[in-house]
Amino acid sequence: MKGYRLPVCVLAALLLFSVWNARILSGRSRELLAQLDRAEQYARAQEWQQAADTVESGYRDWRAQRTYLQVVSRHDASNGADTLYQHCILYARAGDALNFLAELQTLREQIQTLSDMEQFSLGNIL
Repeated sequence: MKGYRLPVCVLAALLLFSVWNARILSGRSRELLAQLDRAEQYARAQEWQQAADTVESGYRDWRAQRTYLQVVSRHDASNGADTLYQHCILYARAGDALNFLAELQTLREQIQTLSDMEQFSLGNIL
């Protein structure tokens, strides 16, 4: 019976880490998505400087979390969001509503996908 303790403890620790990680990523994703929503509101009001500043603030937050995200998620997904942030900033600075809103929506989907990939669910386990 003692031979099972270590494997059970390791599995329990992995389970706890997975749940904790999903919770952390969910919270961070909500914060980033809220910033993108504010940037969209500024863009729709033609307040391009505020839109660009809001996206840049989100990008700084994103970069601060980048190492953690690359450890716990797929690199291509996090690198894709990095590129989308840069595109959004450029389009906001140019006042290009059509491309800004399109890239912003793609960025939202990318961030949501990153969060969803780490959620503790039967679909992600299988």
